[in-house]
Amino acid sequence: MKTTVIGAFPKISDDPGGQEIRRALHRFDRGEIDAGALDQVFDGATRAAIAELEAAGIDVINDGQIRWDDLFAAFARSWEGVSRGPLERFYDNNTYFRQPIIERAVATGGRTLVRDFELAKQTATKQLKAAVCGPLSFATLTAEDKAYRTLEQRTLAVADALAAEIRGLGAAGATLVDVEDPAIVARPDLISLAREAYDRMAKANVPLAVQPYFFPADGILAELASFPVAQLGIDIRSRHSDALARLEPLRARTVVLGVVDARNTRLESEGEVASALEAAARVIGPDHVWAAPTTGLEYLPHDVATKKLAVLVKGARAAMGVLA
Repeated sequence: MKTTVIGAFPKISDDPGGQEIRRALHRFDRGEIDAGALDQVFDGATRAAIAELEAAGIDVINDGQIRWDDLFAAFARSWEGVSRGPLERFYDNNTYFRQPIIERAVATGGRTLVRDFELAKQTATKQLKAAVCGPLSFATLTAEDKAYRTLEQRTLAVADALAAEIRGLGAAGATLVDVEDPAIVARPDLISLAREAYDRMAKANVPLAVQPYFFPADGILAELASFPVAQLGIDIRSRHSDALARLEPLRARTVVLGVVDARNTRLESEGEVASALEAAARVIGPDHVWAAPTTGLEYLPHDVATKKLAVLVKGARAAMGVLA
């Protein structure tokens, strides 16, 4: 039973040095430092996040997504035909993102995140995974589309672009890529379209982990089981969920169980975490259960996020019968 993280780690903290990104961005806006100097600050913060995730005992880490302004920013900045548009609330969170605007057909060379992944790979000592946004989330949250006539066309075009990004990450050494796609559970009526999009991304031949969050997946677990992915993320904390009683269709899959609420400062107990993991393990086997926060820990203060990681690791060890 492994532990992992999803999404972004908090970029700002009250610790010494925890304000460096904020200060660097202010200095960059005032013209006091150039883009190269700003990059160095982001690189240092990325290394620090990786070190913190590893020190917490997380088995499979990401790079903390320190450069991600929001789920779509990196892609909207780099893809041809796409720009960043108006601010919009990100589902029911007290955070905002810039909605993508599609001016013409989407195109990419597939190297949007390669440099970041290569930096993280040089730094990490544990298993490292990459991440991309989800095609359905990108498509349903687009503000304006001048290139595609239907949601289906837009979603599949985004899926093709993401497949190119996944191929690029695979060539850089990624052996697992999270696809963060909350729209799958926010819009279960579009599950068939989502499946078609994932069929296209699977052609990149890099193992994928679909990570829908914020909403229960209870009613679509059987459909998710048919997705061409190596792992399925299931958020059981954000809202009431009976998913633990419905895992039978997922016996052949690895389930990344969101057992620590990344949007609530209340700290789960080791027993709560262990109990949920054990319930899943009884159905699909402990080798097919990974423990994770529900989503990115960026929604929490830094000190709370680190405590959540500690509980996650202790709960997973307890579930395996190992003294934490």
